[in-house]
Amino acid sequence: MKNQRNSERQNRTRLLIQMGGLIQKSGVMEAFRIQVGDDLQDYESLDKAARLLGFLTHSLEQFDGAEATVSEHERTGERLLRYG
Repeated sequence: MKNQRNSERQNRTRLLIQMGGLIQKSGVMEAFRIQVGDDLQDYESLDKAARLLGFLTHSLEQFDGAEATVSEHERTGERLLRYG
């Protein structure tokens, strides 16, 4: 049971790290002036965290889930992953 919890936690941590890498690659960090070393849980960076969360939430609210939209996002993401 303990090994399963550790494995789940490791998988979650890996996924969160990968998602962070994708956010960095997308240019969102630069757009919101988030720098490596910023602690988004620290009071001094609360404005950066709030802007980022607001942006992500707004983007999700605007996302219609339509197949054409999903395909467009996939093509854009694939191009960025391949060619940077």
